[in-house]
Amino acid sequence: MRPARRGPWGVHAIAFAACLGGCRDKVSLGAWEEDAPLSTGGSGGGFGDDAGTGQAGVQTNSGGSGLPSCLEQGTPGPLNTAGQLFGITETATDWLWPAPVPSMQWELMVEREIERDSATGPPRGGYYWAHQFSFVDDTDGWLGIQAEGGYQEEPPASPIEFTKIAVFWISGPPLAAELGDIAYPDARVAPDTAGGSSYLTIHARFDWQVCRIYSFRVAPHSTEEDGSTWYGAWITDTAAGVETLLGRMLLPADTGPLASSSVFRTVPIVFGEPTSCDIPAHASAVFGRPRTGDANAEAPVGTNRFSEPPRCSSSRFTKFDSAVRHELGVPP
Repeated sequence: MRPARRGPWGVHAIAFAACLGGCRDKVSLGAWEEDAPLSTGGSGGGFGDDAGTGQAGVQTNSGGSGLPSCLEQGTPGPLNTAGQLFGITETATDWLWPAPVPSMQWELMVEREIERDSATGPPRGGYYWAHQFSFVDDTDGWLGIQAEGGYQEEPPASPIEFTKIAVFWISGPPLAAELGDIAYPDARVAPDTAGGSSYLTIHARFDWQVCRIYSFRVAPHSTEEDGSTWYGAWITDTAAGVETLLGRMLLPADTGPLASSSVFRTVPIVFGEPTSCDIPAHASAVFGRPRTGDANAEAPVGTNRFSEPPRCSSSRFTKFDSAVRHELGVPP
């Protein structure tokens, strides 16, 4: 593993390029802009309240992915109410856990490829499907995959490749970070800043496939003698039965367990400023109800919302028993 290097241009300009036009809603998990309001309108409510369990908002995950089949027909909710700005309105599903938890695990299935205008031309945009979590000491993190994410072997100076990648960030920053099963130059560690916070980041080329279910997990990996704990990020291809340790990060002993709230996000990666609501990339992905490795913990309550500020009316949710579909850039 090459040592990470800090430069004048942060990697977050690529990994979170969508935040040029989004990521402005106020949450307690590393919000990008602290003065923006939290949107609760237009989502059709949380699917935790009608998940078919007989208990309002409570369901255990006792086997199977809980996801519908790829592009399975459901009953979509309404499109978001249009705002005054061009661009794609982000989607989010907020989760409230009964108490702090030792680990989090969830499934994700991307249902559509993000097509370019031409086979050789540069991308017009992409998407980031992520779970934003935090620890009880307010350290926050992200784990997910990107379509048309910007990968650099040696940021900030090396060439940028727009491709499918996996991304793991933790703020603080952590005491250390190490790569896992994907070695350099296909993966790298680098420090960065975003939203006024310092992060250690792991990015890796990761050739995920549409209509395939991936299981993600954030959990303790090992503990040092001083009590500091390595937290790992794993991605399992459930069709192939292959688990990949993306990497691990070392957190101080007083960091504590994972906090009792987290957020699924679909974030558009925007190159340039949109000038119309002619959104070219229709994205669709299904998130499964998250759970913890603690067998006594109940699955959380989930509430869907559109992130502020609202943009073009082209985003919606479809609720299933134990999953939710995020769609952005829905064709008119």
